[in-house]
Amino acid sequence: MSNSPPTLSADLPSIAPQTTLQVLIAALQRGGEIPIPRTQLYFKSSLTALSHAMEDQLLSLDDGQPLVIATFQQERFYRQEARRYERIASHSDQVYVMAAPDTSFAPPALNPPALNPPALNPSGIYETVAFNPDDPLTQEWNLVVIGDGYASCLICEERGQAKRSEDGRIWHIDPSRRFEGFWTFDRQISQAAAGLLLSRIECYRPSWEPKLPWPASD
Repeated sequence: MSNSPPTLSADLPSIAPQTTLQVLIAALQRGGEIPIPRTQLYFKSSLTALSHAMEDQLLSLDDGQPLVIATFQQERFYRQEARRYERIASHSDQVYVMAAPDTSFAPPALNPPALNPPALNPSGIYETVAFNPDDPLTQEWNLVVIGDGYASCLICEERGQAKRSEDGRIWHIDPSRRFEGFWTFDRQISQAAAGLLLSRIECYRPSWEPKLPWPASD
């Protein structure tokens, strides 16, 4: 891995105007060298199964110190998977989990919708990063895994509006919710997706820039 960010991830604003999927597809179209995966619609249950398959593959391999980046629309969705990420963190010290803040990603005394950007993100055995509740990441489902011999990414955005409370949090978990995006084992696309998400992390944690594991271009 190199400490120099790839071109795809440079100069993103603190709150990106587009989703990760939109930015990634646009970047691949500009590059013109990598076939762009066809997007398709997934139900929430399908994305859960795909994410677990990627995570299980990672857990079954001895693949160095893989980079793992996951985004959750809400922190409470992440908490359902917290034990899995504790296991993943035992395989790598490069695990980053992003979510809109609730109780543990940001101090309880702070009102999450007022954070611009969130001022504090606690770190445990892996890195947790709170993003602003009006960041497009609240509409996304992203998971990127890059190891020495294995790479994959699942990049999706929600279609339609989830039901939300007055403070903007998703409160109705509907298994029929649909997301558009793609799942691929292409290393270059996975590296590009990782670069974009690492740039989002850097926006919220600028002091991390020197240590972030920017994927080297092949």
